[in-house]
Amino acid sequence: MDACRLVLALGLLAAAAAPLASADLAPDFYKESCPDAEKIVAAVIEKKMKDDPSTAAGLLRLLFHDCFANGCDASILIDPLSNQSSEKEAGPNISVRGYEIIDEAKKELEAKCPNTVSCADIISLATRDSVKLSGGPDYAVPTGRRDSLVSNREDSDDNLPGPDIPVPQVTADFVKAGFTAEEMVLLLAGGHSIGKVRCIFIEPDASPMEPGYRASISKLCDGPNREPGFVNMDQSNPNTVDNSFFANAIAEKMPLTIDRLLAIDEKTGPILKDMLNKPKEDFASAFGKAMEKLTVLKAITGKDGEVRKACNEFNNPMSSDGPSVIRISSVDPEDLDGLAAGNKQEQVSSIVSQGHEDGQPDAAAGNADAKAEKPHKKASGKHKLRSD
Repeated sequence: MDACRLVLALGLLAAAAAPLASADLAPDFYKESCPDAEKIVAAVIEKKMKDDPSTAAGLLRLLFHDCFANGCDASILIDPLSNQSSEKEAGPNISVRGYEIIDEAKKELEAKCPNTVSCADIISLATRDSVKLSGGPDYAVPTGRRDSLVSNREDSDDNLPGPDIPVPQVTADFVKAGFTAEEMVLLLAGGHSIGKVRCIFIEPDASPMEPGYRASISKLCDGPNREPGFVNMDQSNPNTVDNSFFANAIAEKMPLTIDRLLAIDEKTGPILKDMLNKPKEDFASAFGKAMEKLTVLKAITGKDGEVRKACNEFNNPMSSDGPSVIRISSVDPEDLDGLAAGNKQEQVSSIVSQGHEDGQPDAAAGNADAKAEKPHKKASGKHKLRSD
């Protein structure tokens, strides 16, 4: 097949595969191909949770940072190359943890069912299991996601909200990604009910903070502890997913600025007060539904993407001239042989498909100029949402 025909054929294929990915996901996707897939992931998570109860906080953050950057496609797991960056190197992802947990689950699955279970599915399943073991809801996670062929640092740098972002802007970010203001609050409430935040991201003067709580923060973070210090998101139950967020935020006893701002914003404040007065079971159910929605965000399904053999690298490397890590494995190698050697990379880049429409909304709002001008250098990490 000549290069032009290949580009056209794959372009038409990508266009035909563009409907909402969630329609291709199913709760029993691995029933025949790997019936023990979810049990294998659950066993790995149960062991990790016994060793480290904060595992759920790390996995929740990893899932959010993967899905909100450019969809739930495991692109955050890709290691950068010596001359190409990946999402792992983005400022918000410098302190993301849990990669080794996903790798361990993948190793177990490859031994049982080679080339079958995607890394994207593992992230969603592992997070669900860790949330459940932390006292949170046992929400549904349909499977059948495929892994990305691209890992672009700018997707994370541009699309992930920072800890001091104004409430209207973070709300707009979530709305553009398809979430309501209430779903945004629920996701932040559940995710910020566990884990820790680094002292350097705590800004007591950015929004009102209860004096006694502020004094406790100062004791933990002032002086030499400013750089290395950590503070629990919830001082009472730091490893339990519960509805404590609402009372703490309203009482101005949350370390992150965004959480305290949510409680006094005219749009989100009433949501927090309403959830505060509801039974904890209502929060668990609503948080679970919001998590279900998050895990299918712009997921790749069908024949797009790939199922990686190792979660930290694509199956068949193909260098890119740009700053992103781009590899390709879904194209027949015999077809690639027909590409002219002089411009092979340009033609290969033109046929890489992510499995979703270009018109899908970005997760971040109002930053088109920043995207075009942002230099490709190692970020300082100042835009991290949280550091677990």
